[in-house]
Amino acid sequence: MERRGLTLHIALFLFLAGCILFAGCVGEETGPQAPLPTATLTPTTTPTAALTNDGAVSFSGAGDQKTVMPLLAGVHLITLEIEKSDGSEPGVSRVSISGEKDAIMVEGNYTPEVRSDAIIDGHYRWTYAFMLSEKADATVEVSQTAPWKLTFGFPEMINGIPPQTFTGVGNKATPFFMIPAGNYSSQITGENLTVISVWLMDYNGKFLMDGDSVAPLPFHELRNDDFELYVGDYATTVPVTIKEGGNYLFNVVCDGSWSVIFSPVE
Repeated sequence: MERRGLTLHIALFLFLAGCILFAGCVGEETGPQAPLPTATLTPTTTPTAALTNDGAVSFSGAGDQKTVMPLLAGVHLITLEIEKSDGSEPGVSRVSISGEKDAIMVEGNYTPEVRSDAIIDGHYRWTYAFMLSEKADATVEVSQTAPWKLTFGFPEMINGIPPQTFTGVGNKATPFFMIPAGNYSSQITGENLTVISVWLMDYNGKFLMDGDSVAPLPFHELRNDDFELYVGDYATTVPVTIKEGGNYLFNVVCDGSWSVIFSPVE
């Protein structure tokens, strides 16, 4: 019952946050955005702050931690690395970022069937892209029992157009890639999961919308007849129309393994 409550909470929160922050269709380009510059952290508890070689900002800790950091308006990428030690499992991790006008919260988790596949160099690692509408001294909170490191940077970019194939285990923001205007097919598959969502975000931080829902796949759960979550597989193919070409990335929220094949429709 605890897992069910957490899942419903994140589903509602992500949907409402997406509608508030990113409602509307793909907007016009406002010019290139620079990667996140160097910032100085002002801890409100005791996380260890550090600057990475590429100018991104990170802080680390264990258990629940909270800090305040200055963040510019625009698109940001968070990377949460969770240390695997003593045979412990990571459990649900939660990251929230809030300013005067923006509030983002995302949870990461792995089903037991995919945990071993999610380990890279002794760490679990998941990413998520989000947008701040204005510069802010943002309050950042992390909830995870194991030692962790949270890094703020800017999404990667690749020089490619569809067809493109992306795969992963757990939450992941793909690199930005160019999508010309036109009609496309988004083939989404997942294994050993209970929840999945796949959202297209443009270079200005706006989600592609299909009516009132994010596209191509709003938050989806696997539930049985008794409305209980279960671990299973999922597959769907969704048509996607890009009205204005530009750079886009996929934000995938999932607790299993997944693949997205994005192809033009002839």
